[in-house]
Amino acid sequence: MVENGEEKKFVIKHVFENISQRITSNVVYGNEEEHYGILWKLGILSWRILQGYNHFIGLEFRKSEVVEESEWSMEIEVDSIFYKESTNNINKTHFISGTSNAVIGLVYIHDSILEKYLFNGNLEAEFHVEIKKMTGFKLPKLRIFDDDVAKKFSDVCLMAGNQKFYVNKMFMASHSSYFESLFSGNFSESQKSIIELKDIDLEDFQKFLEVLYGEPAIDNDTVEGILKLADMYDARTASKRCEKFLFEKSKNSIKIKFTLAVRYKLDALKEKCLSELKTTAEIRELVPEKADDFDPFVWKELFLKATSPQ
Repeated sequence: MVENGEEKKFVIKHVFENISQRITSNVVYGNEEEHYGILWKLGILSWRILQGYNHFIGLEFRKSEVVEESEWSMEIEVDSIFYKESTNNINKTHFISGTSNAVIGLVYIHDSILEKYLFNGNLEAEFHVEIKKMTGFKLPKLRIFDDDVAKKFSDVCLMAGNQKFYVNKMFMASHSSYFESLFSGNFSESQKSIIELKDIDLEDFQKFLEVLYGEPAIDNDTVEGILKLADMYDARTASKRCEKFLFEKSKNSIKIKFTLAVRYKLDALKEKCLSELKTTAEIRELVPEKADDFDPFVWKELFLKATSPQ
């Protein structure tokens, strides 16, 4: 069983249109999305009670076909956000598995208060999901770094936890100034055949190496972990590929993209995010919970954007 204690997050949202006019016993679904080996989709069900209607919003899930294990479990926290109205379901914990009910009950809204959640008759729902713990997940690897082929063409073994990654020193040094210094400098590790890397997430490092070796390992779920290691190891090739993905293909929200751009100094992506902001409400959405997450220069850019003619 694989256990990963590293926190992982994603956002799933959908606009349910004309909710007050769509009273039906059928579930209305949003688009299905894959995150961390699980397929997720939002659904809303309305049904008649003695006094009006109840509206139930649930998060359905099922294991992706790429997950090889049949026994799996996940502990998640869900923060519910609606246009104009926040709910009291902040950091509500759920435990799900392959044998549990495939629907997580998130929010119940009665007709009497439905109107305060609506904007132009639509219900704009957004849920921030944080995975606290996941076990039993074994996603297929795009490249194997501990088989006979990898060992044959390697001259060093990088150890992360109990996992061995057989790589080539010259190749790693050409993509990372950190590894260039490690292998060619005066460090004691330069003479070792096995080098231990501490405080490294195994899945993130696997994906990081896959990117360096040219594999298409970047997606909405892996990009942040890869960027973190690319920044740590000063691996510009990996950073550029992540920025290109976020720039051209990512379906992450503009807030996530902007936050990553600021954190990892992705200037082209930051400028693109700023250019897409049209209203002060969109600008306010980028504001982090902690003011220190942005330096004074970034705050100045946001202020100038907010005060400039749109």
